[in-house]
Order: sequence, then structure tokens, then C-alpha cells
Amino acid sequence: MAANKEKITRRNFVGAAMAGTMGLAAASFLGGCSKPAAGDKAATSSDGSWQEEADIVVVGTGGGGYAAAVEAANAGASVLLLEKSSAVGGDSALCDGILGGWGTRLAKEQGISVTADQVYEWFMAHPEWYGPKDAEIARVQADRSGETIDWLQDLGTPFAKEVGPRFGYTELPVIHQVEGLGAAMIKSLGAAAEKAGVKTLMETRASKLLTDAEGRVIGLEASQKKDTLRIKANKGVILATGGHSGSKTMLAAMNPECANILPGSNPGATGDGLALATSVGALATRAAALPLMSSLAGLDTKSIVNLNYSEHLHGLWLDANGERFFNEETPYESPLGHRAILRKHNEQGRPAVVLLPTTPELEAVLAKRPLNWVKADTAEDAAAQVGLDGAKVKATVERYNAFCAAGRDDDFGRPAESLIPLTTGPFYASAIMVSTSVVTGGIKTNAQGQALRMPAVSSGEAAAEAIPGLYVAGVAADWNCAAGATVLCAMTMGRIAAQNATKNA
Repeated sequence: MAANKEKITRRNFVGAAMAGTMGLAAASFLGGCSKPAAGDKAATSSDGSWQEEADIVVVGTGGGGYAAAVEAANAGASVLLLEKSSAVGGDSALCDGILGGWGTRLAKEQGISVTADQVYEWFMAHPEWYGPKDAEIARVQADRSGETIDWLQDLGTPFAKEVGPRFGYTELPVIHQVEGLGAAMIKSLGAAAEKAGVKTLMETRASKLLTDAEGRVIGLEASQKKDTLRIKANKGVILATGGHSGSKTMLAAMNPECANILPGSNPGATGDGLALATSVGALATRAAALPLMSSLAGLDTKSIVNLNYSEHLHGLWLDANGERFFNEETPYESPLGHRAILRKHNEQGRPAVVLLPTTPELEAVLAKRPLNWVKADTAEDAAAQVGLDGAKVKATVERYNAFCAAGRDDDFGRPAESLIPLTTGPFYASAIMVSTSVVTGGIKTNAQGQALRMPAVSSGEAAAEAIPGLYVAGVAADWNCAAGATVLCAMTMGRIAAQNATKNA
């Protein structure tokens, strides 16, 4: 990776446990195998039952939703944009404004030459980030990634002039940095939406998709305070609601291994799109997969270290018995280390602990900011202060230090070059919590952004088919990109969904 190890805000603190609740069983998110029952036949534009009407109805004001709304409006469609909270932006407003795309004007100005094939290969080569990819969708997102960055710049989004690689993301020189981060990007998208004539309803939560007798999505119901609105969508509904990373309830319902994971920084990411789409038969894929994870120490004192990320500190991970349980040098990008920490928490009913000696790396951190963790002259005393058995921890440290002297970790295979002995105090200790900011599974879509369902199968094979009138973009959909392109791919697919929806009445 490149040497630029700047601070990444949302990863360094993905947020405390703010649980959004859906109160729905996991089974209801797994997707139907056939068309739903005939829709609400009373929902017609001629009987006066519609309170709102537009060509395109977009749900969610994150990057994907705003991109869809602006694209559709600029193509001449009337657009209604719904946001359930009192503020726009969702996760996109909280992001770091890091967008990975090729062939942009900014890149060309610097003489940078990267191809769509290279971006596609970058997406496909890193399943450790977002799991296996749908090759067709990843191809489309890779091909059009730079186009969306230029589009954002045309809308007034401010970008830093420098384009290049970025530590923790990619070695390709494709990373573009929005000046002002995600908040500035959302501000420019909001202004573009207003200019294009998009009508936005705040504090309006989509609660039910409406279909006709043929199963086409023709609108939705939404709750607005105590009122229920029936909204007609002449050409399509685009769900860009984000994932379910903000809901502790849904995370645990989808995968019991996530019972003790901290939900993400956006409490509004409660899986609304997943619940809405599956209610009309959409297929959810990988929705029970583990999300993207970070292992955070020092949350209780707001003195946070994102383990094995930019502040890479050498120490031991200890379970409730004061024993090691995994290779502590597992790269941040790999889910295996985070999963081991989470599993120990689930198994033992309490978080694992990280124990740090004083090393040059720790001293470099302390020179920049205090580390308000438990601190003691000996490892056993530090461990005792966080509730571990000091004698057991002392034995664990002595065994590990013997491995350091021998240059070989016989317990967990920690690489010889990272066998840093725990000999120099003071020692620091803190509980470790695993957190998420992005889930990896969601509604299955095609390359046109249409939500898919599996048809009823009586004999032979059957391919997934599009649900007429329903489109999904962003993290509400099955995720098919790589780190550094998350928000960018949400916007790219939002634009693609809008382009197809406006052409298909």
C-alpha cells in the first residue's frame, strides 16, 4: 500500500451502539420465489386515492438516492424524493469523500493512465472487503466510475486536485478526494436536485410498496407523522435507503454471529429497502453475510484505536481467560481477525482485551494524542485493571515472549518480523469492540438497477426476472464493488437506475 496513512474519520470511529429497530424476523428478508398476490386494486390514479404523483419516486437522500433523483429530473422526469429523517445524506454525508474512479478530467490533468479493466480487476480481486462480486454489475460500475466523478464535478462538488493511491484502499492511482468530505458532496447534490425541480418530502418514511394485478410496482405508501400518503409512481420506484448496518436488531436477526456487533454510525440505516423489496417478492442475496467490520479499542474513553489500521500497534489479544486466541497481526482488510474477536465476545459474554507494551509505534501515537486507557508498569497489573487474571496473563506473556526469542509463533503463526516482545512498560489495556459501517448483502439487481425475483419453478431451470417498476441502488442492493468505491458505486448505480426507469414507463 502507499505510504500515505492519513486519518480516516468514519473508520476510526464508526459510532456507538445506536440501535434502529425493525422488529421483523430474519425470514422475512430472504426474498420470495414467486410473484406476490395481486396489488391493491383501489390504488388507481382515477379514484382520487393518490395524495402525490410523480414519474419517478426515489426513497433515500444518500448519494445513490440523490444521484438517481438528479439524473431522472435532468432527463425530463418529474421526481419525488422521500427522506424518513429530518436531515439528508444518510451514510454518504458521514463518509470521507473518497471516490475511486478512472479516466477523469482530474486524472488526465496529472497524466494518470488507468483503464476500466484495471478498476474492474481491483474490484474482483478483493473479496475480503465486500465478498464475491456479481461480475456483470461490477463491470458496469468499473466502466462508469470516472464518468460519475466528472458528473459530480459538473454539479459543483469540490475536489482536491491530487489523484492517487490511498492507504487501506488501493494502490491504483484512482482515488479522488472531495474537499469537505461527504457533507460537501451531499450539499452539492442537494443543490442540484433543487435546481432540477426535484420535490423532497422530509420525515416521510416509505412503509409499503403498491403493485398492480400483474405485479408491477406502481407506487408506495409512506407515513408522514400521523398521516399516510399514497404516492403514485408513473415510471418507477427507486429504493436507495442504505443497508441495515444501523440496526442492532436486524444485524443479529440476519446473522446470530452479529449479536454483539456495534451498529454503524448512521442510526437511520435500518434495512427499510430490504424489507420493502422482499415484501413484493424481491430476492435478497448475502443478506446474512458478515458486514464490513472494524475492531475498535478505547471506545469507553473516546481514545480510539482502530486495530491494525493506520495506527498499527503491536500487542496481544486476550480472551476472558487471559489467553491469546488468534494471530494479532492479521491485516485489517481481512475479516478473519475481526471475526475471531467477535466470536470470543459471543462465546464468553464479554469483550476481548488488547494489551500493548510501549513500542516506538505506540510512542509515535502518544506524541500526537493521549491514549486514555488502563495503564500500569507491568502487563499483569494492566490486565488486572480490566478484569483479567493477572497471573494467567503473566503466563501468557511469558509464553509469547519465548516465541519472540525463538522467532516462531507456535500457537497462532504470527509472522516472525512482527513478534515484538512485551518487555517494555508502561503497558496499556482496553476492551475491544467490533463495529460495522457497511453491510454486504441486499436486494439482487441486474446491471440496469432493476430488482430481481426468482420465478416459480415447475420444472427445469428458471432465471431471475426483473420486478417491473422497482429499482434499487446503493447499499440496499447486493454489494459489488471494493473499498474506495462504495459511495461512488452507489451514485453510479443510482444514475443507471434513473436512466432506465425514465425510459421504461
